[in-house]
Amino acid sequence: MARARMIKPHFMFSRSMRAVSPMARLTFIQLWLVADDAGRLVAHPEALRSRLYPREPDARQLLPGWLQELEDQHCIERYTVDEIDYLRIVNWRKHQKIYHPTPSRLPAKPVVHRADSGATPESLGSESELPSGANGLTASRKISRAIHESPESLGKNPQNPAGPSLSPGFPSDSGGRSFLRRAAAVAHRALARAG
Repeated sequence: MARARMIKPHFMFSRSMRAVSPMARLTFIQLWLVADDAGRLVAHPEALRSRLYPREPDARQLLPGWLQELEDQHCIERYTVDEIDYLRIVNWRKHQKIYHPTPSRLPAKPVVHRADSGATPESLGSESELPSGANGLTASRKISRAIHESPESLGKNPQNPAGPSLSPGFPSDSGGRSFLRRAAAVAHRALARAG
């Protein structure tokens, strides 16, 4: 689900942002909007293109180059777990302050262990990145199935595909009507106070 994120005033003056093209810079900002609260997202090329540039036909050819520019500047890291490509935004917690983070359902970048280093191997990154309880990792087969579904099926109720669409994250919200009722009630109260 897309979230509101913060861009600091010195963003445009950073070394890495001065080294990338304006479209790579825009792509980086848009990645923040679709990343989960741990700064991770599925990096399937078509899924990224449809989320970042839904009505831009040229993005299919250009997006890999923009992502490569960001990776070359160490702004993002791409990795694979169970044959699924993921992307993580480097220094995510340094730049984004999230007060009530939702634990990530996506796996962390596997930590590479060198046998001669004497370091303890970790498979899921730091303790703070480990999911807990019902918010555990989503099975890779579910993610894979979602990636390969047609764009027309996204947001549809799997139990009733012909029915109204589901709002992301609000399965009981039938096509947004509850939201509209709440918004109308808030507007009505505001008008009553002003009048």
